[in-house]
Order: sequence, then structure tokens, then C-alpha cells
Amino acid sequence: MSETLFWIILTILLFSGAMFLYQRHHRVWTLPILTVTAVLIVILVYSGVSHAEYMQGGQYLSKMLGPAITAFAIPLYRVRHHVRRFLPEIGLGVLLGTCIAMSSDLLLGLLLHLERTTNLALLPKSVTLPVALAISQKAGGTTTLTAAFVLLTGLTGSIVGPKLMTGLKIRHFVSRGVGLASIAHVMGATKSMSLDQREGAVGLLTMVLTAVCASILAPFLITWLYG
Repeated sequence: MSETLFWIILTILLFSGAMFLYQRHHRVWTLPILTVTAVLIVILVYSGVSHAEYMQGGQYLSKMLGPAITAFAIPLYRVRHHVRRFLPEIGLGVLLGTCIAMSSDLLLGLLLHLERTTNLALLPKSVTLPVALAISQKAGGTTTLTAAFVLLTGLTGSIVGPKLMTGLKIRHFVSRGVGLASIAHVMGATKSMSLDQREGAVGLLTMVLTAVCASILAPFLITWLYG
């Protein structure tokens, strides 16, 4: 129990320090998800502690991901009148975005001759982490790879996405919110929220709908490709 508590407290302290650093130096490379992950990797490697040992405490933080995501309902509720007007467009965008993201992932894996477990781990990379892990586990993918793919996708999408859409002259808050969150899940939605409250609200709704849509579509796509 003492070791479990130690890893929980250490992770929380590292994250608090990383947030302070990010607020003082607002750069891509100071994102808490990058700095905390890097520091924890160094600590685990040099201390000889395995990932399984760390997760004795880390598992409790992972279980908080689901409840934490539901907290996004508060900012969504505050701008609900903006979102309600564009529900059909948001729904269509989510459906198209989810279908394109998941089918392209599977097809790319086949073209690269990836092992089935690796390819299925790649399948839900654009879905928020708790749901992505559940989809990967049910499909037979490697969940540790899924976590890495989700992290990389979120980081890349939240960094490149806004600049790409600006370069393509995509300015409407619905288009930007759906586009970013349907690819970069919670990181994309959070980035949208920091740019525009209406865009962020659309992003939050998109993130939730994408998770639902992906959970329904995943079995059909897997059956279609693998039989």
C-alpha cells in the first residue's frame, strides 16, 4: 500500500510542477503530458521499477479518466445554444470523421503488413483514451500500443491541426471544432477550447459522439477486413 501511495503522490506532484512550468513557458515542448511522461520514464528506467509495479498506483489515476471527461459537460452546457443550431452538421461530421479515421488506420496497417494485434491497436487512435482502450481490448489489440497511438495522435493533431485549418482558410467554429476533436480527441477539444469557447464546445460534443460512433463501428470494420 505504501508503494502504491508513493506512485500516486509522485505522479500528482510531477503533474503540478509541469502545469506550473507550462503556465510560465507556454510552449509545445512544455506540455505536461510530454514533460511528466518523460520524467516518469527516466525515473522508472533508472530505478529499475517495471511498468506493472508503477501501475499499482497509476491504475487509480487511469480510472479517473472517465469521470474527468464528464466534467467537460459544464463548459458544453454554458454554450449549448451555439451548439444546438448545428447538431445535424456536427453529427454528419462526426460520422464521416470517425469512418475515415478508423478505416484508413486499418487499411494503412494492412498495406504496411502490420501484425493483427498492432493493427487493431491502431484502430481507435482518434478516440479518447478510456474508450480507445476498451475498443482495443475487445478487438484483440495491444492496449499499451493503443495508449501510445492515442497520445501521439492527440499531440500531433492539437499542434498541427489549428495551423493546418488556418492555412486552408477553415474559419467556422463548427468546422474547426469537429475537425480537430474527431482526430485529436480530448487534446483537440481542449486546444479548441483555448482558442474559442464555441469551437471548444463543439469539440467536446464531437469527442463524446466520436467515442460512441467508434464503439459501434469498430466491430463492423474489423469483421469487414478480417472476416
